[in-house]
Parts: sequence; C-alpha cells; structure tokens
Amino acid sequence: MNKKLKTFLILILSMFVIIGGLYGYKRYKKYDTYKKDAVFLLDFLEDNYPFFEVKEKTLNYNFLDYKEELVKKISKSKNDTEFIKNVSLTMNLLQNNHSRVSFNSIIFNNSDLDDSDVNLKEKTEYWADKYLKTAYIPEIKFKYVQGKYIVTKSKNKEVPVGSMITKFNGKSVSDYLYDNKEIYYLLKDSKRDQYYIYEDFYFKRDSSPDNIEIEYNNEKINSTIHYDPYSKEGEEWYYGNFTNSSDNNILLDIVDEGKAAYIKIRSFDGEYMTENERTIQKFLLNECVDVDNIIIDIRGNTGGNNKFGEFLIAALSDKPLYMSTYDCFKDTKFMDEYYFSKMLNQEEINESQIPNNNYDLNNFRIYNKDIIINPYGNSIKFKGNIYVLVDDMVYSASEYFISIVKNTKFAKIVGTTTGGDGLGREPIATLLPNSKIAIQFSSSLSMNSDGVVNEEVHTEPDIYIEQDLNDYLEYLNSGLDNIERSEYDTVYNKVIDMLK
Repeated sequence: MNKKLKTFLILILSMFVIIGGLYGYKRYKKYDTYKKDAVFLLDFLEDNYPFFEVKEKTLNYNFLDYKEELVKKISKSKNDTEFIKNVSLTMNLLQNNHSRVSFNSIIFNNSDLDDSDVNLKEKTEYWADKYLKTAYIPEIKFKYVQGKYIVTKSKNKEVPVGSMITKFNGKSVSDYLYDNKEIYYLLKDSKRDQYYIYEDFYFKRDSSPDNIEIEYNNEKINSTIHYDPYSKEGEEWYYGNFTNSSDNNILLDIVDEGKAAYIKIRSFDGEYMTENERTIQKFLLNECVDVDNIIIDIRGNTGGNNKFGEFLIAALSDKPLYMSTYDCFKDTKFMDEYYFSKMLNQEEINESQIPNNNYDLNNFRIYNKDIIINPYGNSIKFKGNIYVLVDDMVYSASEYFISIVKNTKFAKIVGTTTGGDGLGREPIATLLPNSKIAIQFSSSLSMNSDGVVNEEVHTEPDIYIEQDLNDYLEYLNSGLDNIERSEYDTVYNKVIDMLK
C-alpha cells in the first residue's frame, strides 16, 4: 500500500470516528435530557398525585410499581415525537381524565405557568404538533351499549354498522382495553364486570392493525381494523360535523302535553354560561310556572364551570342547599405553593374527623369545604318533581352538580353511573424542566359528605335506566342523526312514561 493511499484511508477512518463520536455525544445528550425530564415527572407524580390508592382499588394495579420501567421507556425515546408519545402514555396510565399532557392555556393561566427562558406558547405549539403525529384514527367507531360493543361508524366493508365486536386480537374486548390502559381511558361496568371506553376515545398511538371478531346477522366474522395517521379530514369523519356553540348548547321545550319542561345542557363550558343562564332563567319564569315536572338532561356533558350547575339549583330552589365535602391534598412543597397558603376560608381537619374513611391519609393535608347554594331572588321556587338525566360522560363540573343533587336530594337522578372526579379543584399543571412540556393533573382526593371518594364510586343514579340495546340497533338503522328524544331514546322515553 503506497503512502498516499494509506494517508487517505487514515483520514477517512478518522472522519468516521469523529462523526460517530459526535453522533454518540448528541444521542447521549438527548438521552440525558429525556431522562432528567422522566425522573422529574415520575418523582413529581409520586409526590403530588392523589389517586394512586383509588386506582389500585378500582383497577387493581399500582402505577408506582412501574415507575422505573416508565423512566427507562421515556429516557430511551428516539426523538421528540416518540418522547411526547411516551410522556403522554405515562400520564394516561394514571387513568384520570383530568391528568394528561396539557395544551390548555386556561390551565396554564390557573397554574401561573411561565418560564422567562423560553416562549411557552411556541413550545406548546411545537409539542402539540409532535403529539398529533402520534395519533392514529381507526376506520371504525364503537359504542358500549348494555354490555355489547356496537359498531356505530365504519369505513371497513367487512365490519358493518350495527355489528357487535366480540374479540380484539384474540381477547375479549374488556381484556384488550384493560391491557392497553396506557392508551385508553377505562370505564367500568360494575354490573357486568367489564371495561369499556367512551365512543369518541378510540384513537390509537401507532398504526399497527388489530384483528377483531364480530357478530352480525347471527354470523361470526373475522376482520382487521386499520389506523390512519391523524388528519383534519380523518378527525371530521370520526367526530362528525357538529360544532357546539352558545346557541345550540341548550335546548328548552315544554313536553308531555304541557305538564313537563325539558332543559338540555350539552356542556357547562364557561364560555356559554352567561348567555345560557339568561335564556334558561327567562324560560323558567315565563313558561314553567304551571308545569308539574322539570327534566334536566345533562347526558354527554363532560363539565366546564361549576357555577353553571349552581345556577340551575339557585334558579329552581325554594331554600338554601348545604353540602359538606373534604379536599385531601398531598403534603408537599408544590401543593403548599398552590393551595395551603391560600386556604383562607377553609378549616384544616385531621383524618379522624372524616366519616367512614378507608384511605391512608398520613401524607395528606385535609380541608373541610362547605358548599352553600342560596336561591335567587327570582327563583321560581319549584315545588314539583325534578329529574336529572345522566350517563357515564357526566364528569368534572357536571359531576360536581350531580354530587350536590344526590347529597341534598334536590332531584331524582335517572340513568347510569356517572364519570366522576367532580368535587375537587381545577386541574393544575407544571412544566417538565428541559422539554417544557406541560402536564396537568387532578390535585385533590375529594370526598362526599359521607367520606366516600367521588373518583372511586362516581355517582349512582336514584333510578337506574340503561339505553336498551335493541332500541339502539333500531336507531342505527333509522337514518336519524341524533338519538336524543327520539322513539329510540330509552332513558328519556321511560322518564316520560313515569310522569303519566
């Protein structure tokens, strides 16, 4: 080998070593950055998150058993897209719908999130874009109805609308969902001991297909479900084109031959509250004086502002309503900065003062919170029967309302078990130190006046009525866009029958 060639080969080899070293250094720096955020996240949750014991009781797993595994998984992310995916999957494992990666500016403001070293708005937009790259939209939708998983929308000709999914990848649907609880937010049908998910929550986090078994026209059919990367068109197909607004957030009507008033509220969103309250108040004063019954329908209402529910009570009641609750916060420096120093009008109590408590509250600080709702001066002071229609989507602020209704016996609750987590405070957030990803979480273990944890039991209706499966299948074949108050709406029609 001549001298020139030897020198050339040495130079080439040196370049590879340098490039490899630079790549290895960059990869190590990225790993180190990811790991520091991962350790911070898991330590922060261990210190501040209130529901570990609740989820161990309801879902039979302990999140903290997976702590080291989750740190390793996040740390080994290959790039920012995989990193945000692994952080969000970790938050999903908490199995609380208030606790997740947050892109919500309202939560940021409530939590005083700020960082002088970065533009938080730009960072949030960056991570939101990366997050969407981890979302995959299925070619079907399904809904849980009376213990069955019913296909409600489909692009797959082998999986028709109205078919029943019986297996996912060889497992029962309940087992499949439970085994993928880092992806799906689980609900529990205690009556049948099955897990299920909200109809609109069936997004996946990768494109791997799933093999399913369905039943249709008394035949068993095997098929495969595919998932497409997130797109606006895919989202519109999945969710439909309904857009909520102040105008269509409420529906007011006189029904049952003039004997009952019907008030539908789709959301307690604070954006709609002022205008909606004005409209409802006018309806109550002008059209509900002579009715015998009022039906308040909050099925599908996932919350918003607690004041909305308080308004409904104050506009109808003839006397003050009182409810005592308990807020239990982890006793940490972070919680002290957000809560304890601001608890000016709440009494701190000890664990022994909570009735029927069956939780370990040694590391919590406990505050008694009294809720008092006085009737408005122009309340209609309604003396008839009030029925509130609920389902499993009643959550957060709408759960707060229904908890007060249940505890004060303000109205009869009709429907199925609600979604829970309604008595606590607004979710609060913190930033991961390096990535500046915002994570929000439910801050308090909140209890009803009887000492029962709302997030554990949710709210049971006074009159349990499910959507009937056969009614629902007929609705799917009817061509109607909305089942509410149609002949197929089992819950509403049974309530109307009760009034006769």
